[in-house]
This record gives sequence, structure tokens and C-alpha cells, in this order.
Amino acid sequence: MSLIAFLFACGKADTAEAEDPEAHACETVGAGGALTAGAAPDDTAPALPIGEEGYVVTLVDGAPGYLKVDVAEPETAALLFLDTADVVTGLWFEATEETLPAGAPNDQCATEIPEHFDLDFHEAGTWYIQVGPAAVTEAWMLLHDAAGHVHE
Repeated sequence: MSLIAFLFACGKADTAEAEDPEAHACETVGAGGALTAGAAPDDTAPALPIGEEGYVVTLVDGAPGYLKVDVAEPETAALLFLDTADVVTGLWFEATEETLPAGAPNDQCATEIPEHFDLDFHEAGTWYIQVGPAAVTEAWMLLHDAAGHVHE
């Protein structure tokens, strides 16, 4: 019993710190579920959840496609990781086009994840990520909350 008390006193029994989203993306690239982008930024677009699971997204052939992100709280920050650059082509809040921030490679595994975006969902509501048209037919994506992500 004294060892358990000692560990609690030292803080060793606390749960591990949250994993850095960049490291998590490197560890999980290519794994996860599957989605097919919708043809319009409306309720027919599949939901891309903010979480720890990635998705292989099939793009619309020769045209923009859309993924829906339902945001419950304003000022929600998220990181969008992709295994292929130049796939994300726009960001929409409901029917209004927003400025898509510049993409950059994931510093921890730039070869596997050549592009990621720091997204600021500044309003609660329905957001749409526009994908394509692109030179590929599918791409792996992970939309992760930005907790634990620090810019230097």
C-alpha cells in the first residue's frame, strides 16, 4: 500500500499526458474508416468528425467534393492532416466561403503527411471542407482537435 501512496504523491498514478496530435497523425496515417465526399456542401455531405480516427476519403471525379464538420462550440481549433498535398481546396461555414489557411507539412513525418492545416472553426454550426478536384482519387485525412499542439 505504501508504494501506491508514494506513486499518488509523486503524481505517477495520473493518466498519461494527451498525445501530441502531430505524433498521433504520424502513427495512424493510412488507418481508419472510409468516406466518400459529397457532391454539394449540404446535408448530403458525409460527416468528418473531429477525433482521433483518420479516414480514406474518395474524391468526386473531376469536381469539388465536400465533407461536413459539425461544430458544437465556437472557437474550436482543429488540425487537418492529409497524406497527399493539394487535396483540400476550400473551407466553408454554412453557405459562406472562408479563408483556408496555408497548409504545411507535418514536421514530425513530412514524407507521410506532406500537408496539414490549422483550422479555426470560429463559429458553432456546420462547416464544409472542400476537397478536389485533385490529381488523386482518394486521400487519407485526420481531423484532430488541436489540444496539445504548440507552434514554435
